[in-house]
Amino acid sequence: MNRAFLILLLTVFVSCIQGCIERYYPDQDDLKTGTLVINAHLTDEPGYQSIEISRSVTLIHPSLDPVAGAYAEIIREDGEFCEFTEEKPGWYVYNFDEEFLQTGMSYSLHVIAPDGKEYESEFDRIRPVPDIDSIYFEVETASFETESDSTEGVRFFIDFTYDDADFECLRWELTETYEFHNPDMSAYILDVDFKIRPLPDTSNYRVCYITNDLPSIHSMTLKYLDFGIYIRKSFGFVSNDQLEQKLKHKYSLYVKQFSLGEEAFHYWNELKKTSQEQGFLFDRQPALLKSNIHNINDEQEIVLGFFSMSGVTECRGFAEKPEGLDLSLYEYYCMPVVKGPPGPVSRDDLPKYYARAFWDGESVYAEINKHCVDCREYKKSTHIKPDYW
Repeated sequence: MNRAFLILLLTVFVSCIQGCIERYYPDQDDLKTGTLVINAHLTDEPGYQSIEISRSVTLIHPSLDPVAGAYAEIIREDGEFCEFTEEKPGWYVYNFDEEFLQTGMSYSLHVIAPDGKEYESEFDRIRPVPDIDSIYFEVETASFETESDSTEGVRFFIDFTYDDADFECLRWELTETYEFHNPDMSAYILDVDFKIRPLPDTSNYRVCYITNDLPSIHSMTLKYLDFGIYIRKSFGFVSNDQLEQKLKHKYSLYVKQFSLGEEAFHYWNELKKTSQEQGFLFDRQPALLKSNIHNINDEQEIVLGFFSMSGVTECRGFAEKPEGLDLSLYEYYCMPVVKGPPGPVSRDDLPKYYARAFWDGESVYAEINKHCVDCREYKKSTHIKPDYW
């Protein structure tokens, strides 16, 4: 009897564990299919700004279906308004001037969908934003599960001064740019005419600049702080990866700092929790974040996305060959390796790329990937040096 009871108890325990880690599907998921999604995060910066209007496909496959043919406008509290132009399906733009974007004034979004339904947001005020006093980095060692998993790199910090009660909450967007070098080796191309020749300089780029928008969400409220200088607001860790070369030559972090109200802060903070935090048994379940946009004639309709107006300031920092890090290159990166006798080649296989390099004192000639001789092949890469470099 005791053995049977033990087996039953184990069966129940295993079932509970499986239930805890089972993927969570919210009730009434069908309501989210085709739900209108409006993302409009505008700032006090003059120039072109955009609004995205789409419909959700499903929660399980959360791609977006752009909505073409909508009407969108921003209305200021004094009745002045700006009408957006559809640049491409679901993407609406307007070229703002300084006169319309006034700190301290409130704005609302008004959208008419192609089916005639009207939507509007709550009014949101452009709040002032503190300047970034300084941006700097420090060399760190990040530890993971075990000491052997630790890795070296840098972490950036900013300082700003909190001296105005209108500075309610802040959010940051980060963009990285880093210099990338391909190995210096003789490069060749087997072109569609089946002739092999040296790769021309116009296609052989060894130095490129790679730029990525960093997806992590950073936000904070200031209401619990005393007036004064807030120091060492930290951002993500940049690993010293030999293959990525982010810190090998020169690295730049571009920081945009936005002012937020309490409601917008709550939206971004919840989005951060549902998209970034990880755990095990106590993982947060997916949630529909409350929007400040609603159907004028049907308050029960679910609308996703958010409208906000922000003051914005920006700053750029650099890390150039940080002291204390091993900045040697991965010596085997893109080195040509002979893999055996070549097989038959058809025109569909061309062009192919080859390189000659010295490896362990010997000259080696073999086929390589195109990105090894043309670094522009990397995603979001260009051979054009940025003006700020």
